[in-house]
Amino acid sequence: MRLVMLLPFLVILNGLSIPIAGVSVRADQLAACLVLIPLAASTLIGARRLHVDSTVAWFAALLAMNVAVSIAHSPTPTYSLLQCANLASVWLIYVVVLNGLDTVEQIGVFVRRVLWAAIIAGAIGVAAYLLAVVGLDLGGAEVSASAATRFTDAYGAYGVMVEPNLLGSFAAAHLVLAAALLARGDTADARLARWTAGVCALAMVLSFTRAAWVGAIVGLAGVGLLRSGSMMQRIREPRIVRPLIAAVVVAVALFFLPGPAGTLFRFKLANLVNFQTQTGVVRAITYALALDQTAAHPWIGWGTFTFAPLTAEGADFQRFENWRNLWIGNYVLLAVHDTGVVGLGLWIGLLGSIVMRGVRAARVLGASAFGVTAAFLTLLIPFLATSGFSLGYPWLLAGILGACARVARTSHSGVPRVAHGSVDASEQPMGGIVPGV
Repeated sequence: MRLVMLLPFLVILNGLSIPIAGVSVRADQLAACLVLIPLAASTLIGARRLHVDSTVAWFAALLAMNVAVSIAHSPTPTYSLLQCANLASVWLIYVVVLNGLDTVEQIGVFVRRVLWAAIIAGAIGVAAYLLAVVGLDLGGAEVSASAATRFTDAYGAYGVMVEPNLLGSFAAAHLVLAAALLARGDTADARLARWTAGVCALAMVLSFTRAAWVGAIVGLAGVGLLRSGSMMQRIREPRIVRPLIAAVVVAVALFFLPGPAGTLFRFKLANLVNFQTQTGVVRAITYALALDQTAAHPWIGWGTFTFAPLTAEGADFQRFENWRNLWIGNYVLLAVHDTGVVGLGLWIGLLGSIVMRGVRAARVLGASAFGVTAAFLTLLIPFLATSGFSLGYPWLLAGILGACARVARTSHSGVPRVAHGSVDASEQPMGGIVPGV
């Protein structure tokens, strides 16, 4: 149970990997695999029941599809099968969270840890950016003039994550989560939610990620429309406004700031939804090439993460400098390219099952399920520009929704809930409820 409760802090470390047997493994993947061992053992001896739902079935079908197509069509089957194993270990996070959270109280404590992890990840990214700007580059931010003016690298803060786009999407989702908790008004720790909103808003601005900005705007607008009355009442409270004002002040300062950072910020703000910019054109060329490749196998695709080897046309693509940039940063097109129309249908079914679980759970459990559903939906927008579905944090949110739906069914049926573990009694629960290795 303690390892499960560490997952919110492990998923933010996706930019740091552990070398094991010649491959790079992330801490959240390793933790999910380790938790699966006692979970499977306790299930085999009858000590507890292994909970599965239709979402797990979608995962299994999608994994089987990836393995089969990789064997049949991938130009580098060994690499593609390794990536299938990478995806499977990430998807295990959903199963672990689904089975690890058995009560409303455990879900509340887990969501509280998710908020703390968001604050830590955002604060590290902000600190890394500020230190790099003043000349103390310790990593965690890209502030070079070439990145800002010639787009040689993704400019902005990324902290302990892979790149600024991922920190931006992560921060946008958790900003919406915190706002949704505040809007529902039944959270026992409003101060934590307010600071999460403030830090994540600041990290999102300094990630210089337009897709994350758009995702946050849409997510916050959705929360506001659903809870307009309570949202407007709470927005007037000075304690809520203060951390958000800090992010606004930073944004205004960047807008008037001379030099590469200010120029890039003004450019991205002015071209928020303009797809004809330099980066937009590069993405369009990438997408056109991916679609051209897909035409050869439109129904079942080429196999897992095969865009890079296909683009290399037989050469060892892993020897190219920056070969990891040869990938499809759009989860819809990635699904079509790798698993065809059939695989895209499985992806739609998977995402739909997760969202519907969150909607149903929100009716029973309230704030936590509502907020996590809004956060997961927010990710669907920035992931159209840089997909993070091969990382752990989207599936951590999905796992919370799976656990919420399971607990909501138990609550609705009136069956007493028994926890299969304990949490730190000092923690008070919240009220209500890129290619990898």
